[in-house]
Amino acid sequence: MLSGVRIDGDGSFVAAWVDDTTDSLRQRGMRELIGCARYDVISLPENIDVWVDDEGMYRSEVNDELTAIVARHQPITPIYGRGLILGVNPDTGDTLSLTLDQMATVVAWWRTVTTGGNDPAALRPRLALA
Repeated sequence: MLSGVRIDGDGSFVAAWVDDTTDSLRQRGMRELIGCARYDVISLPENIDVWVDDEGMYRSEVNDELTAIVARHQPITPIYGRGLILGVNPDTGDTLSLTLDQMATVVAWWRTVTTGGNDPAALRPRLALA
């Protein structure tokens, strides 16, 4: 089971799990969590990947928070819909669960773009488990 996070279109931060027993189950689980038929990946520092809806601009609103997180690291066009954040093995390209350090990094990025990192109490209603 892969563990990661999903950032929804409204900026909510959701813990997420993907069954990776087989490639087919992993791919289906990722599509279900993202809400898409086709996905694409954006690589970020610290061996973190963001999986997004490849056709999101045709059916979703801009995800301002996810776009801002990615834009901190590279030029990017707006990201539409949900984003699933998982780890990656840089040597093999295999998708992995986020480590605790990677999770802390993602939380810090999210806090920075949602509140400037200043108001943790305001974030509690936007945290969830999928």
